Amino acid sequence: EMVYVPPGSFQMGNNGSEPFTFGNELPRHEVYLSGYWLGRCEVTRGEYRQFIAGGGYGNPACWSSAGWNWRLSQGRTEPRYWAAQQDWDYPLDDGEGGFTQTDEHPVVGVVYYEAEAYCSWAGGALPTEAQWEKAARWTGSHSNVFPWGDTWEAEFCNNFWDSNPAGGGLQASQTAPAGSYPGGASPFGCLDMAGNVWEWCRDWYADDYGPWVADPAGPASGTQRVLKGSWFAATNYASYYPFRCAARRGAPADAEGFATGFRVVK
Repeated sequence: EMVYVPPGSFQMGNNGSEPFTFGNELPRHEVYLSGYWLGRCEVTRGEYRQFIAGGGYGNPACWSSAGWNWRLSQGRTEPRYWAAQQDWDYPLDDGEGGFTQTDEHPVVGVVYYEAEAYCSWAGGALPTEAQWEKAARWTGSHSNVFPWGDTWEAEFCNNFWDSNPAGGGLQASQTAPAGSYPGGASPFGCLDMAGNVWEWCRDWYADDYGPWVADPAGPASGTQRVLKGSWFAATNYASYYPFRCAARRGAPADAEGFATGFRVVK
């Protein structure tokens, strides 16, 4: 299921007034985007399973040249953390016993190349950082701090403090099935754009935004790709920093964290 984001400008980044501002979010600036369709939720394990069953790992047409070379070097046939039963116990070994990933949970452990290959197979692409952020926060006149508004709501996303049993309850280290927090919907109706998993974007990462043009796609090259969207536990961050829509970070294309997933744009 996808949502349509119409063409137009929006205010991207941070103007310095948001709590726990980081320098790589500055300055807030106007960006124009053409219209596009974005996945309402992250790609799930059930959807990714179709890619595996359809021969995606054996079809070089789905992969970039760098991605195919990586796949061959790793002998990869499925993402890391693909087993249904997981016990991440992050950040503390609390003995909770782990949890079972269903086909409705977001696929995790995918490196950038795997996310890119799936999107190609599905007839789409990874969103640019600007596409991701507009869908996450733009009301038509205002850029929300969080997808749902400007005030932190612990029950609106999968995080270390929410009590939703879908996310395992308070202080659980696990993802939740996609769409488990309808109260956290973005102005365009996208879900899980805060909490649950970090999401790969198409752009190369840089500490600044560089020249701002229509339909920006980031720097021409780099060593890391952009991740947006935060994740389910944040006790090693300053309060709710990563759940803000402006929050951003970079990671190498072969990073395979248990809290890394993606969604598709067309």
